Amino acid sequence: MRREPTVSERISREARVVGLRGFTSPSLEAVERRRMQLWILAAVLLVALSTGAVALSLLDAPFTGSANPGILRLAIVLLSIAFCVYAIEKELHLRRLARLLVDERVLTTALSNRLHEVSLLLEAGKAMNSVLELEVVLDVILRGALELLSGTSGSVMLLDNAELVAASVRGNDRARGRRVPLGEGIAGHVALTREPLLIEGPVTSEDFPGHEPREQTVESAMCAPLMHRGEVLGVLNVNADHGREFTEYDLRALSLFAEQAAGAIANARLYETELQHVAKLLELDRLKSEFVALVSHELRTPLTSILAAAETARRPELRDELDELIEIIVRQGRRLSTMVEDLLTAARLEKDATLPAVTDVDVAALVRLAARDFEVAGRPVVVVAPDEAVARGTPDSLRRVIDNLVDNAHKYGAPPVRVVVEPRGGSVLLSVIDAGPGVPEDKREWIFERFARMEDNRDDPGLGLGLPVVRGLVLACGGAIRVEDGAGGGAAFRVWLPVSERVGAGRQAT
Repeated sequence: MRREPTVSERISREARVVGLRGFTSPSLEAVERRRMQLWILAAVLLVALSTGAVALSLLDAPFTGSANPGILRLAIVLLSIAFCVYAIEKELHLRRLARLLVDERVLTTALSNRLHEVSLLLEAGKAMNSVLELEVVLDVILRGALELLSGTSGSVMLLDNAELVAASVRGNDRARGRRVPLGEGIAGHVALTREPLLIEGPVTSEDFPGHEPREQTVESAMCAPLMHRGEVLGVLNVNADHGREFTEYDLRALSLFAEQAAGAIANARLYETELQHVAKLLELDRLKSEFVALVSHELRTPLTSILAAAETARRPELRDELDELIEIIVRQGRRLSTMVEDLLTAARLEKDATLPAVTDVDVAALVRLAARDFEVAGRPVVVVAPDEAVARGTPDSLRRVIDNLVDNAHKYGAPPVRVVVEPRGGSVLLSVIDAGPGVPEDKREWIFERFARMEDNRDDPGLGLGLPVVRGLVLACGGAIRVEDGAGGGAAFRVWLPVSERVGAGRQAT
């Protein structure tokens, strides 16, 4: 198969044809000089031949010798024609050589620009991969895109659920943090279609529904999707300066740049996720250490009291105090049992957030029973409840909820402690209210975390599992719980418990 000559080979061949053998790479200037020389020589020869022809025609005296004036005139004409053909043929070669030199110069310029773009892409890639903080990576991406394409402003918008958020902005600080729904505006359209877009001239909301006009008019702009492994991460926007128009070539360069940028963004996000994971592991390790120390301390206290009371009861001279010692053993044994039960319940709820054999339970009767037990222990409870309030759950789980909330109100609140039960359509509202200092608003969700204990309560006995166990049991019953301010101050723990369809239908009928 015959190989096509390269541009350089064609230039060398044309240069030899037109007499530029001394130039290894002839320039356009040399071609123009040779063209000027050719036509000057052609003009001189044509003038000389024309003058000779005229001189022959003006000779009056007869020609002597063998020369015939007619033959001489014919020779002059033929010589003129031959030289014109030679000059035209050389002119054609010179023009062909000029076109080849122009093509070579264009290719060289394009190659130079391409090499410059590749260099910028490599530098931007190195810069993007040298840092892992997402905010810094986005700034490097935007700065590199503007430098690569000589843009004056732009933005990087990241996909957040069904919206694009301007995470990095240059040239238009007011756009920072702006949100664009997916499918609306230019960026939303590009993110939805996953195709890069070249914008020329002004854009209206008719072209792109939901588009908001900018304060500064942009004559030319580009928008490319940030794709990583088939997933849209966001879009990259670049705006041109006044008087400059982007081309399809610029759009291809931006698309290539966006591919590298998407990989850098994915790496930065992965890095941030790993940092959060490490921080979570460190926090869990800290909590584990605190938990071991706390459990050791809290379990040691009742065990010490039980052993001391048992040893004391064995002494004959203290027989009169036997009832009091037994009371200490029972009380500390119950405390120890409660701690162990809280630990077991928390572990069970962490593995399985459901309760077996959920049935209808009379919450009002359960509250009254718990109130009598607290009354015997010297911690009175005011009960406000109807004759019956049936909710879904298990007697043991709902009793644990009531006991833990009332115990928490006595420990960390102040009397009077009130328990209010209110049937409300499809649920039963159980409220435990105290007159203590209440719970700060910024801590109302945190107190339901495992082992969470307020600074003011760290000296009080407990594992920090009472409220987490309460929330776990309530959620397992299909209910909800939250804490808020009581009507007269203090904390009010509100528990919503679902009722069965049969009970709910019966209430609506009455």
